[in-house]
Amino acid sequence: MMKKIKLLLALATVSVMAAASPTLAKEAKIGHANLQRALNESTAGAKAKDQLEEEAKKLEDELNVEQEALKKMKEDIDKMGSIWNKETKEKNENEFRTRSQEFQKKFMDYGDELNNRKQEHENAIIEDLRKIVDEIAKKKGYSYVFERSMGGILYAPDSDDLTDEVIKTYNKRWTEKKKDAK
Repeated sequence: MMKKIKLLLALATVSVMAAASPTLAKEAKIGHANLQRALNESTAGAKAKDQLEEEAKKLEDELNVEQEALKKMKEDIDKMGSIWNKETKEKNENEFRTRSQEFQKKFMDYGDELNNRKQEHENAIIEDLRKIVDEIAKKKGYSYVFERSMGGILYAPDSDDLTDEVIKTYNKRWTEKKKDAK
């Protein structure tokens, strides 16, 4: 929400400045970049997504095994409950409740863990993408570069879109960084 407010304030400032000074409007070079698209289409972003999907699959498989065990336990309680004595039935029902609660907690914890990892990966990549946008803007003489995916830009010519160049630069640096790490 704060990002949208900041973006709208920045757009309003540019509009006021452009209206107040026609020469400033001619001199100001305005660009835009879609950092969400850059994140999704960058090599590092795709790799992080694949990695998280792989982790999610492993966790899902682990949870499915536990869920099947709980399902069998419930079926046994339903089937054998009338045969068992009161103590045995209560013991099995309590164990089922405990394991069900543990399963639900584990399910929630796994979801939180995956979301946190996703945020960490995305934040690191977005931070690098922002630095690249800054470098490109300075190099090409842009006065302002707005984030397209935030919803504040209704129209902007493709010629002012820096996204492809940002992705290309990021991928090149990321590949070099990976080579240097080996």
